[in-house]
Amino acid sequence: MSAQSTFTEAVTHRPKTAIEKAGYVLAGVFALAIIYVIAFLVIDEANARFSVIAISAAIVLMTQPLSRGRRFGPAPWAGWLIDAVLVIAFVWSSWWFFQVREELWTGFYIATPMNVTAGIAGIASLIALTVRAWGWSLVVMALVFIVFAFSGPWLPGLLEHFGVNIRDFLQIVWYSFDGVFGRITGLVADNVLIFLIFGAVLERTGAGESLIHISTALTARIRGGAAHAAIVASAVFGMMSGSVAANIAGTGVFTIPMIKRQGFSANFAGAVETAASSGGQLTPPIMAAAVFVMADLVGMPFALVILAAALPALFKYIGLFAQVYAEAIRLDIKTLPKDEVPTLTPRDWLDSLLVVLPIAALMFTFISGKSPATAGLVGVITAIATGFVLNPRFRREPMRVAHALAEGGISAARIMLAVAVIGVVLAVINETGVAIRFATSIASFGDNYLIMALILAMFGALILGMGLPTLPAYLIIAIMIAPAIIKAGVLPLAAHMFVLYFAVYSSIVPPIAYGCYVAAPIAGGHPLRTAFVALRISVVGLLVPYVFVYSPSLLLVAGEFSWSELTFTVIRLLAAIWMLATALGGADPILGRLGGAQSAIRIVIGAAAMFPIAVLWVPASIAAVLVGLFSARLMPSLSNNKT
Repeated sequence: MSAQSTFTEAVTHRPKTAIEKAGYVLAGVFALAIIYVIAFLVIDEANARFSVIAISAAIVLMTQPLSRGRRFGPAPWAGWLIDAVLVIAFVWSSWWFFQVREELWTGFYIATPMNVTAGIAGIASLIALTVRAWGWSLVVMALVFIVFAFSGPWLPGLLEHFGVNIRDFLQIVWYSFDGVFGRITGLVADNVLIFLIFGAVLERTGAGESLIHISTALTARIRGGAAHAAIVASAVFGMMSGSVAANIAGTGVFTIPMIKRQGFSANFAGAVETAASSGGQLTPPIMAAAVFVMADLVGMPFALVILAAALPALFKYIGLFAQVYAEAIRLDIKTLPKDEVPTLTPRDWLDSLLVVLPIAALMFTFISGKSPATAGLVGVITAIATGFVLNPRFRREPMRVAHALAEGGISAARIMLAVAVIGVVLAVINETGVAIRFATSIASFGDNYLIMALILAMFGALILGMGLPTLPAYLIIAIMIAPAIIKAGVLPLAAHMFVLYFAVYSSIVPPIAYGCYVAAPIAGGHPLRTAFVALRISVVGLLVPYVFVYSPSLLLVAGEFSWSELTFTVIRLLAAIWMLATALGGADPILGRLGGAQSAIRIVIGAAAMFPIAVLWVPASIAAVLVGLFSARLMPSLSNNKT
């Protein structure tokens, strides 16, 4: 089972069998329980973490049973048998966990053959269900780290460590509050799950259709307007989704055909949707809830981390808009005829409140000093209330609320299983100390060549993040990679933002490029070709992390802020975006299509403008202005020649 197929299946599948329907109901109850706990209850942390994992396991098992379909051919009972074994294994391990819970709290836990066996059963069932929820990418990584934990004495150089035995392994991974049931599990359960419910509710209220309609009307007079509208819509919903692929499957069915109808190729349409949905994970104020984990790891207030992400996200999207515009010029795609431009009515502007009010209420609550969970709760309640008031269809079909809660509960359950497996990896990393040695090794490059440390960190982040949803990918990379570039001299906030960017962009990097594997079938394109196009149009987003590492004033709150540094950074970024977008897009707004030599010159100018060295970026920025002036002066003569 591939990662992309499980993503798509989770989004598009509706319950058919009695067990699936029961799992759907349980997911809705799970969402209600999350809301109720945030609003009214304080639960013991150990009970909360374990209960969330246990309920999540049950939801995934029931909503994606092996008994569904004909995957076992003439022996359909095999699926029932495997599911029954998983249930028994997890229930038994759960019972033993609570038997020794007091010993865990007091520190007097002693491993016995029975609870060792129960721990193995718990981890095995958890891993098996994670394969079902997310495919093999995350599980293969976890298995590699498990093997690494046991084989330490026989590993070479940097990887060598004392190793663990089975008793020690289970104590750090299962019977402790550092592994599966560790702090990260508690942090995600407390702060992140409510935002997955918020995203599901917002989509069901009709906010998505309203946003796409308004975006289309506002961008219709721009060349390539349909693609620009798709970027806006996918960005807004992408920032609330815990999964790039789930967002693509949810919004792409509307936006991708719209892009193709305007004249763009299938691969380009899929690439735009993938790039925009990926970028949404990096867009304030929600950032797919990874912002709350980052704030905890960095030790900064959430509001400051959100503020720091604002300008990088803005320039990332300016670069994406510029690439789409250049592509429209190259293909000679015109603006929509006046008679086809949607006219916005007062009703359309009223419907826009379906998006604006819930997000505004969420942010107001958050800025007023309440917890992220409370802000998410206010957002959910506001979204439901706004839907009932403004959307007649939502009022006529109150079951939309129940479906939204169930879908949010399923998303929450799947994310919790991924985080639980990440807990296995984090426990091994902490026990073996490999992250510290890895960080020291990369930092040795950074002592003299910071750029080498950053490039190594980038490739490490892209590789570790391939095939993983945003939050688990960021968690792994933040533990393994971020300390390395911090040791190399990068500010902690810039380091964590750097690895988050590449954790997200791993979804468009070949050969995995799981986001493109979801978008390509919708567009009717080729997944790998779509991935390469997505990389091309995301080039500014891939370069922005290097910019804010060397010029941290772009983050507004990192280190010693300097207005002069920020001003110069904005100037050179705008020059670089224009040069790179027109060069890679092969077209200029004034000159039209560009030749190979012209594109090559612009790539050199754009690359030079990216460097924070005055002798490079100042001439490059001046050259960008001169190119624009030369193009403007040249245009009349070209028009006369054509005449």
